[in-house]
Amino acid sequence: MSFHLRTLLTVSIAHGYYAGACTDLGFVLPSETAKLLEGGRLVARVREGVLHVLFDADPQGAPLVSLAGKTLRVGLKQLNPQFGNITAGLPGGATLSHQVNDPVGQLSAPTQATFVGQVFSHALTDAERPVTVSVDDAAGNTLRTQTVTEEDDRASVSFDLTGLPPGALTLTETSGLETVTTACYLDPELQQEGAFAILELRIDPGFYTAPPTFTVAYAARQETLKYYLVADNYTQAEANLLSVTDTGFTEDSRPQLVFTRVSSQDFTPADLPAGLLGGSNAQVVLFKSQALVPRRQQARRKVQLVRTSTGDVLIDHLPQPGADSPHADVIIHVLKP
Repeated sequence: MSFHLRTLLTVSIAHGYYAGACTDLGFVLPSETAKLLEGGRLVARVREGVLHVLFDADPQGAPLVSLAGKTLRVGLKQLNPQFGNITAGLPGGATLSHQVNDPVGQLSAPTQATFVGQVFSHALTDAERPVTVSVDDAAGNTLRTQTVTEEDDRASVSFDLTGLPPGALTLTETSGLETVTTACYLDPELQQEGAFAILELRIDPGFYTAPPTFTVAYAARQETLKYYLVADNYTQAEANLLSVTDTGFTEDSRPQLVFTRVSSQDFTPADLPAGLLGGSNAQVVLFKSQALVPRRQQARRKVQLVRTSTGDVLIDHLPQPGADSPHADVIIHVLKP
């Protein structure tokens, strides 16, 4: 049997931390999607961090089976345990990121939802009674509903969603003129797999002739970069002549980093305790960036420790926090014999 495979769509991951491809995430295809792929004669392959979905075509390029109008659900899970150190705005706990292709050729902005199990409880947000709580699917169909009266005053409601297909849900509480909605997502399989993001890709007929490229974009984490200089055997006057400067921004084609000098007596509770950094013979000084600095895999060159009185460069390239660091606190030791 011969196959004529052509691209239906691709999904890639872009991350501000990396200059190239991001391979920190894995694609998870739930069993429902796997069955849909099989029935539609589709093949899913991951190459260098990119998901390729291919279709079986006839010699003229038309699909042997069309899945136009069907939706492929794809989960994303972390392969790199340090992903949170370099990424801004990651959901936590049972919260996940949810995106659909709307319009069909591009992904919508991510929304956040909460994973729910087939049986779950929900704490009511308002004490007013009566309150009606409903669970609706993405099309607005009401799937479950409960009303809590003053006589049956409960702090929470429970729902059994056994038998319902996976997908996005909206939980709505209505009491008097007040309405509160909560975005939820039902998929025990993807929840068990550790997915923290879900894509729902509705197949458009045009995909078979003009395959779209979907990109899930993540921003690099931004924080104040702090250099704690521990100058052993330096006097206060000698330590005052040391400074951190950025002379490589033009060479790197990036914004210049500008640092503010903070003496140890002016440290705040948000800074590392000076007494834990150096002994009695050390001067401790903090140089902190004036603007938030995004994490990046490629280190910024020529962020230097210099002696201002002579222009001597003591350290050509100061270290910068990598993916393994949960914070941007960098401790630099210099010793005068």
